[in-house]
Amino acid sequence: MSAFCVALCGVIHCAAPSARLLRLLILLGLSASFSACQCGLARKFLKAKPAPVTPFLTQRQNMRPALERVPFHYVWRNFDGQVQQRVRQRHLLYIAPVELGYLQPVSKRLARWEIENGWTPRQEREMATYLYQAYVTAFARSPAPRWILTDHPGPDTLTLELALTQLNPTSVRGNAGKLAAKFTVGPLSGLLGVFTKGNIAIEGKVTLSGTGIDVFQFSDNEKDKMTLYSTRDFRPYAHAQVAIDEWAQQFERFTRTVPTEKVKESAFFTLTPW
Repeated sequence: MSAFCVALCGVIHCAAPSARLLRLLILLGLSASFSACQCGLARKFLKAKPAPVTPFLTQRQNMRPALERVPFHYVWRNFDGQVQQRVRQRHLLYIAPVELGYLQPVSKRLARWEIENGWTPRQEREMATYLYQAYVTAFARSPAPRWILTDHPGPDTLTLELALTQLNPTSVRGNAGKLAAKFTVGPLSGLLGVFTKGNIAIEGKVTLSGTGIDVFQFSDNEKDKMTLYSTRDFRPYAHAQVAIDEWAQQFERFTRTVPTEKVKESAFFTLTPW
């Protein structure tokens, strides 16, 4: 029996459960149920759909999912023996400035309307800087980094290039209206979230510095996490920052794990209010 069912049974058999206890049991049940369905069906319907791959990636025609290894929508890896040997001989990583030349226009109507009316700032460059710094931080704080960071490419380095390809901010005004509707319309107002959620998509490629030889390429897209309540719903780019931090940690972990180890997928929900 799931934790959710146990929680409900506890409520039923309790003569007069307090509202606080009832809320706690529901939260615990939702947490357990969400965790149980994190893979498979949940990923298919609740996670963001793949974003179109741009010409930034030279191997886009050959990219496929590899969820048994890394939780990105599409990946490609160069399995050529000589290339892999050269990769093993290199212990330095140069992270290039984030590319914005492939960034697509804001496509969410509500978010675009808020930007056009000056209620939401455009922060592509700020988010590109945040993306760059997140990857730097992931390697700098790693307990056992596969590569040591360097500030310039050279004959003994690998180069990681990143591109920000989609950036739809969270609709702050839409979420404020949705929150207000919960007290009038009821829980069904939560369905309005499909119009207020933002998303962010990135692409990345690793090459042998100075040669242009491709080693690894990936792309992924994430949308705002499902929440009961979160202050991130009222900050246009807060959910995107969470996705960036998770991407950086996942990529860094992928670089130092054995081929049989699966890098954990990020959750599609959060119960933390900030």
